Amino acid sequence: MRNTCFWDVDSRKLDREKDKFFIISRVLEYGTMEDVVNLLSEYDSAEIAQVVRRSRIIGRATANFWGLILNIPRSEIIRCLEPADFHRKR
Repeated sequence: MRNTCFWDVDSRKLDREKDKFFIISRVLEYGTMEDVVNLLSEYDSAEIAQVVRRSRIIGRATANFWGLILNIPRSEIIRCLEPADFHRKR
């Protein structure tokens, strides 16, 4: 894994299974095409789709893009599409 996606952690210490959610989120949001190709060879589309559905690390544009690629209904992409101030609403 390249440090462009993991600038704040030691990527050598990331565990493929234990840190799957973090790894997939970071690569989808910050990775190059080469990173994404490597990601697709490591994880299946169902695992990636689960991250797209729940991640707050990836942005709206990334979530929308991967939602289209993976045929995820927009209504299922919940976390990253919430308004930025959702926790302040009363």
